[in-house]
Amino acid sequence: MVLGFGVIVVAMVIVHSYVLRNPDEASPAATTRVATDVRALREAQKLHPLLDDEERFARKYLAVGDAMYARLGRETHQLSRTYLDSLEHRLTTQNQRALLSSVRRTHESLAEELDGHPRDPAATAARIADTVDVLHARIDHIVQMNREVIATVTENNDVHSSNAFGSALVVILVALAAVIAVAFWITRGITVPLSHLRNGTERIARGEYRPVPVHGNDEIGKLAGAFNTMSERLKHVDAYKADMMQQISHELRTPLQAMHAAYYMLAEQIAGPLNERQLHLVTTIRDNIDVLSTFSNQFLDLAKIEAGMMEYNKQQVDLLSLLTPVINTARVTAAPKEITIGLAAQSVPAVNVDAAKFTTVVSNLLNNAVKFTPKGGNITVSVGPCGTGARVSVKDSGVGIDADDLPKLFTKFFQGKSASAIDTKGTGVGLALVKAIVDGHGGKVYATSKVGVGSTFTVELPAQNARSIPHAPHPN
Repeated sequence: MVLGFGVIVVAMVIVHSYVLRNPDEASPAATTRVATDVRALREAQKLHPLLDDEERFARKYLAVGDAMYARLGRETHQLSRTYLDSLEHRLTTQNQRALLSSVRRTHESLAEELDGHPRDPAATAARIADTVDVLHARIDHIVQMNREVIATVTENNDVHSSNAFGSALVVILVALAAVIAVAFWITRGITVPLSHLRNGTERIARGEYRPVPVHGNDEIGKLAGAFNTMSERLKHVDAYKADMMQQISHELRTPLQAMHAAYYMLAEQIAGPLNERQLHLVTTIRDNIDVLSTFSNQFLDLAKIEAGMMEYNKQQVDLLSLLTPVINTARVTAAPKEITIGLAAQSVPAVNVDAAKFTTVVSNLLNNAVKFTPKGGNITVSVGPCGTGARVSVKDSGVGIDADDLPKLFTKFFQGKSASAIDTKGTGVGLALVKAIVDGHGGKVYATSKVGVGSTFTVELPAQNARSIPHAPHPN
């Protein structure tokens, strides 16, 4: 993996170096030459007004003979000569320099016309004007030649840049293809082992502790090896936990049975008569024995499921026939609180379930509904189809569940805020066992609720085939 990333980095460095260097190979020389020609162009253009000034001062001197105009003319002539000297160092071709030499010679003849004390001012003025026109024409020629040089250099530089861009593009595409290939190789080297790890994690969540394949000795390979070690240890821990819980449950059953027998003898007054208060206390003892027995059995079942030791005897069943006895039992429990339990059933796809364990699911949901529904409330059990198969829901008019507690409902030992609202405490095992059993059937369970209005717990089971088992509607 490190080697692969190293190849990508080296390839990108080489490509960037080539792309940055190649277009600039001729750029410094071309840029310098263009800059020089542009400065020469500007200085040549500055000569035009100076030559016009020279001609104007010469004409005035010849016309009025004032020495001031002669002095101004010589100063302007000297300034023009300075520009010509500077221009000579900036011209880049031999033809330009030859033409500039001609300009310099012609320009010097202007001073000679004035220094020679002309006898015919009009004729001298005419010659000076002709000379200035010639200088203007030659300077324009130099300017034109300079522009052509700039255009040529710019065109050549554009062609070079275009060629360099094409070469750089080819290099980039080749490098990109190589980088994509290496990246794909690296990605596959990461994603495939990670996929094995993800599948292994999902299997552990289901209580399956099969090792994942280990490829190579790199970071991913070492991670897979550590994962297998962890999986093996978890397997032993879960097996030990399930065995321990089975031992605890077994040890609890013996005294619980003895306590049940003692309760029976007291309740039936076999050992002697009891007054009304004593009978009430005996009933309290029985109720708590039942709670302890239920908790022991549920916790043992949950431990077996988490350890992957729970066995399911799934068969195709009629959900209505399966649920009716459970609902009737719950009605007996709900009678002291005057809670009505209704049933509404529709035709559903056939499902395969472990009848005893699914009975535990619905029984736990109904017991919770009765527990958290106030006196005179109502509970509705609904059976119907859903997108994946069959749906069983238990809806109550109880105290409701706080929105913050909904995601944690099916967590082992979790107690929601609604428990304090009715001053009751549960074991926190019932809903965790419900979820574990439903997961073992390949289904899902979820809850919706509104505080003060009620809650709905829904179990969805996958369909086994397209055939449906019809149910007649049951209003109650």
